[in-house]
Amino acid sequence: MAQRLVDLLEQFCQYQRKQRGKAEGGVSTYRWMLERFLRFVRAREGRLARVEDLSMAMLQAWLDEMAGSDLSINTLRCRLAAVSSWCNWLVKRNVLMVNPVNKMDRPPRQWTPPAVPSASIMDALIAAAQERKRPRDVALFLLLRFTGMRRESVATLRVGQLDGEWGLRNVRVKGGKVRDVPVPGSVMRFLGEYVQTVLASRQEPVTADTPLFWSSWGKRGIGRTRAPITGKNIWRLCKVYGAKIGYPTLKPHDLRHGVAMEVLGEHGNLEEVRALLGHARIDTTQVYTSIRPAQLKTAVAFYDERALRVLGGAENKKGFEEQTGVLETRVA
Repeated sequence: MAQRLVDLLEQFCQYQRKQRGKAEGGVSTYRWMLERFLRFVRAREGRLARVEDLSMAMLQAWLDEMAGSDLSINTLRCRLAAVSSWCNWLVKRNVLMVNPVNKMDRPPRQWTPPAVPSASIMDALIAAAQERKRPRDVALFLLLRFTGMRRESVATLRVGQLDGEWGLRNVRVKGGKVRDVPVPGSVMRFLGEYVQTVLASRQEPVTADTPLFWSSWGKRGIGRTRAPITGKNIWRLCKVYGAKIGYPTLKPHDLRHGVAMEVLGEHGNLEEVRALLGHARIDTTQVYTSIRPAQLKTAVAFYDERALRVLGGAENKKGFEEQTGVLETRVA
């Protein structure tokens, strides 16, 4: 009997989670993208996808359908890359002979500058949470705004990871790794008060392994449900508060970009930004050197006086036409 790809997909996700140490958010993203391919095969063939469906012809047909759906090139590239990773895993386990993606023309990488919210917008986010008297949301936004952490890292925080006024210890980050994250002392004091007052009043007992942030919602027939917050919950919070402060496109990762730009502008040291964000390679951080419109405007500010002098100075009352000779041309 031919092996079903749906079963191999679960094995691949388990491998990513247990052997590669991938965060649950990353594993869920893999599953979501690969399930899109399985659904395509089922709709096309009228049956569950099999190993032999991982062919250049089938993958190209999938790409063609996605391109016809007006998806972006980067989306096509990411989905094909997920299939390629899966195929590499299957090759190592002798399920596939070769990776069919290797011989395909992959969509080119398209880079667009990331959205970088200003300091006032990031501060307004915290102010909005304070105004609504939501200490949990204030604590969340303080961490996103002053550390540049990813939403999944914030969602997985435990009480035992708080280290006095220094910051956070052994934080789970991208790639299944852990690292220490420095946090401003005032933010750590707020987090300490949050644990003692808010968390302790709703969670008994509070231990080192207690999740720092929780989400609650109502379920029909069940009542109020409470569970540790997820990265998706944090994304939704940003959208809700972003709409309230007049920035509806705001996403958690935008705050990470905002922090990076602030630190780079303050210290001018790309290595410090790399260390703060936890990038493995400096070339990943290098992107922030190309998004500095405010600094570039300042860089050419010294030209203002020279340009004014060339144009005749502020005291020159001649109009545009007289200065440029347009008036004389018209008269002639």
